[in-house]
Amino acid sequence: MRESRRSRCAVISARAPAVQVPGAAHGFDLLFPQARISERSLTDQVRALREALHP
Repeated sequence: MRESRRSRCAVISARAPAVQVPGAAHGFDLLFPQARISERSLTDQVRALREALHP
């Protein structure tokens, strides 16, 4: 059985906050990667990962 990303993060004690982007549909960043909101979302994701992995 394939474990979920959330359960893998729990195993390594990483915090992974759920972030909702108002007005954006699921997958918006894949459909419109050059949109300002998509670029900001990716920047936020990278920052969150860096903070979680390198506290």
